[in-house]
Amino acid sequence: TALGSHLALLPVDVRVGKMLIYGAMLGCLDPVATIAAAMSSRTPFVSPLDKRAAADEAKASFGLKERSDHLAILAAYNGWLEARRRGKAAEREFLQVSFLSGRALEMISELKHQFRRLLWEAGFVGGHG
Repeated sequence: TALGSHLALLPVDVRVGKMLIYGAMLGCLDPVATIAAAMSSRTPFVSPLDKRAAADEAKASFGLKERSDHLAILAAYNGWLEARRRGKAAEREFLQVSFLSGRALEMISELKHQFRRLLWEAGFVGGHG
């Protein structure tokens, strides 16, 4: 199939590849690439045993109860990006009060950029990925 030949150009899991291709085609690549990257790495949410209730409350603040896990992770990722723009102290505070792993969010960010670069190299998006 045409989709299969396009998927063969991307060295990623088939589910992730489909998401990325459709995201590029439908003009919503940025959030889709974030979610695809999150699916390909560990969760950014941390839940210490001694602070489980607070961690669950922090997760719920990202809309986990009203939306899917994927959309909650997208909201957490976007919140982290905004905190980073405000500086290191703001980022640290955001991670702490939100019970988020900075390393996991960095990995999601790196994977997202790799996915965008792969799509650019395969001709699915313009610019430089």
